[in-house]
Amino acid sequence: MRILLLENTYSLALSISNFLTTLGHDVNHFDGKVDFLDMVRSGPYDLFLLDLNASHEISVDCIKGIVKIFPQSPIILLSGNHDLTVIEKALELGCSDYIRRPFEFKELELKIRQFNTNIFPIKSSLIHLSQHYTYDTDSSLLYYKGEKQSFTKKEKALLALFMLNRDKFITEEQISLALWNTPYGDSTTVRSNIYRLRKKLKEDFIQTYRQEGYIWESGNQHDP
Repeated sequence: MRILLLENTYSLALSISNFLTTLGHDVNHFDGKVDFLDMVRSGPYDLFLLDLNASHEISVDCIKGIVKIFPQSPIILLSGNHDLTVIEKALELGCSDYIRRPFEFKELELKIRQFNTNIFPIKSSLIHLSQHYTYDTDSSLLYYKGEKQSFTKKEKALLALFMLNRDKFITEEQISLALWNTPYGDSTTVRSNIYRLRKKLKEDFIQTYRQEGYIWESGNQHDP
């Protein structure tokens, strides 16, 4: 699981990062050198650990930003604040749970585990297509650097077909069936839809192979 940690006490942040790393997680610690929401957008992240001991205004802005950019990713508060009204406000803004200081690392591990009903780490609906692209299978939305991308109904259907068949060839007949409910669509129309989807992507995912069809190749992307 990829985790972003916002913890103002450096020694505690280092200890938390080391502990979660031993559990197999990829932990990034926000050190204040860049804007926090810019770091969030550099994700995707599967879970956020947020220090509520930071100023209340900063915490509120961080929570709102995370919920907007990654609405599916849980947020766990690390709170030394015993004012339940503050914690309640954070939960209303979109936080998933909280843990009060001081806490045992085992308690933190269990808090993270509760968001998964099958295995640990948490199974995410996010598909990490490249450094910048993420696809959410629950909402059928594509994100670029954390920003939702806009597509027509046909483009979304075509994108969903590619996501179900990543690194596999799909034929014009399969595309026609997915878009128009018939395997006998016009080849020119199929190619036009492929072209329009390619134009909206900033990386070279979709490749064409004569006699084979089209394929979404995750290894062909490059940074724009």
